[in-house]
Amino acid sequence: MLAKDLMTRPAISVKPDTSLRKAIELMLENDISGLPITDDGGALCGIITESDLLNKGMINFANRKPEQADQAFFEEYVRAHASVVSDCMTRNVVSVSPEDTLPALISLMRARQVRRLPVVVEGKLVGVVSRHDVLKAITTGRDIVASGEDALRLAVRSRLQEELGLGPAEVSVHVSDCVIELTSEGASSAKQRAMELVAESIAGVAGVVFSSRKTSKLVSPSNQSS
Repeated sequence: MLAKDLMTRPAISVKPDTSLRKAIELMLENDISGLPITDDGGALCGIITESDLLNKGMINFANRKPEQADQAFFEEYVRAHASVVSDCMTRNVVSVSPEDTLPALISLMRARQVRRLPVVVEGKLVGVVSRHDVLKAITTGRDIVASGEDALRLAVRSRLQEELGLGPAEVSVHVSDCVIELTSEGASSAKQRAMELVAESIAGVAGVVFSSRKTSKLVSPSNQSS
């Protein structure tokens, strides 16, 4: 699943000269934690989030004297007394492309500790992927639908290669009555479970049997969380 499949479009955005009051109203009305900021040509130039607004309210000048002012003093003063979003927006925006994968989005959100990722094409905003969008994709789970034994076999083989880097030499795939039989010799318990999860993620699969040529077990999608 890619960013273009998850993103909200069109994205709700504001201009640099939008008032903070208006930005806050939009965030509350739409139950979102941030707003991308675009110029008149639609190019992404920043983002304003709940954190930016909370940080604005936390700046304290009680112990700061103007005669001790430095560059940081003036920047903080502007943020504390901001009236438009450009005064306190984050300018170094973490963005993604429509072709970025779901695992890449999750990794980036965790690494950069952000809740929303603007999706851009040639610098222009085309959508936004939020944590909510990602969680919806995760809970939906079965994003590949296959019917018929040949289609199921192909879908499982393709996903095993794509997700785990496992080709026919490492694991064989057989299908019978919509039950997937995976055979791989010497697989660790983690590797075995990963292969099972890949097969379970495909709609149309009734169950998964894993065989190491010594032991086998049946894994039913309906019991996978028990």
